[in-house]
Amino acid sequence: MNTVEDPIVAEVRANREAIFASCDYDHTKFTAHMREVSEQLKREGWVFADRPIVRTKPQGSFILREEPPTSTES
Repeated sequence: MNTVEDPIVAEVRANREAIFASCDYDHTKFTAHMREVSEQLKREGWVFADRPIVRTKPQGSFILREEPPTSTES
């Protein structure tokens, strides 16, 4: 693995950490903050790429159920 740290990646991670810390590490606050920032940027004329949500239909059941072993003790 490459151990050289990209300065741009380091800056993005540091900014993300600072924003998350300002939201008290609360995902709900963080999401609300990011939505507010996005809406402000849209009002300023920034254009965001739409990413379609791709959901696939599950292929069969994902639940594995095993019966407990039967006891041979009397």
